[in-house]
Amino acid sequence: MSQSLLYHAFGVREGYDYVETLYQDGCIRFVLSVRPEWVVCPACGSQEVNRKGRRFRELRTVPIGLKPVFLVTEVPKCQCARCGKRFEVSPPLPRRMSATRTGSKALSTDCAG
Repeated sequence: MSQSLLYHAFGVREGYDYVETLYQDGCIRFVLSVRPEWVVCPACGSQEVNRKGRRFRELRTVPIGLKPVFLVTEVPKCQCARCGKRFEVSPPLPRRMSATRTGSKALSTDCAG
């Protein structure tokens, strides 16, 4: 269910897999990991890549009810076994979109059911 929610509600379409949902400090956090096919050397295109640790970034998205929601994405630190280049992998996430006054009215009409 959560992978579908991430796709339809938050626009997370490719590059990430759902890991878990954390409910803490009055917030909802969806933890995402990078799919293995996205771990490719940007210099030579090799998939022979060694992971050398990781970090996480937390992105705030639209709330669910009154609860703040965050996407917690893994950013693997890697080194290419072929060319030796070190890099981080961050698949694209949905970009910020602003709602215009006209767009907001259209959305409320479309979602009214």
